[in-house]
Amino acid sequence: MENYYLRIKEYRLLSNHTSEYVAIQMEMSVKTYEKIENGMVDLKLSKLDKLVKILGIKKSEIFKINN
Repeated sequence: MENYYLRIKEYRLLSNHTSEYVAIQMEMSVKTYEKIENGMVDLKLSKLDKLVKILGIKKSEIFKINN
């Protein structure tokens, strides 16, 4: 399975948001958010819901499998 956290960063960059902006919107430190993008911290479902709203995508986009 591909690592979903790499896709999170891709969508953040596509939406032209900085990690600082997303961290503030998610009410967490930039350091914690960057750990999520680097796969060092698991993303709780409640935070995932908030993240996809910020990025303007569906949850399924993060977990889709590329062929």
